[in-house]
Amino acid sequence: MIVKAEQIKALKPYIEDIEALVTLGDVQAVLDTIDDVIVDNILANNDEPDDEGIKLQKIYDEIFNQN
Repeated sequence: MIVKAEQIKALKPYIEDIEALVTLGDVQAVLDTIDDVIVDNILANNDEPDDEGIKLQKIYDEIFNQN
């Protein structure tokens, strides 16, 4: 699985165990966890992502495309 160090660093405030997830090597588990954070962000902002949600979606898309 390909996940860059800067992506892990950006996700760390939202997903405490991101390193452990990446170590498992299950890209779908990583993407599902990021998606959960994105959905929470959207729901907290009147069904629209804020800047953080947009940033998280970009990271999700990058990891999806890298793998």
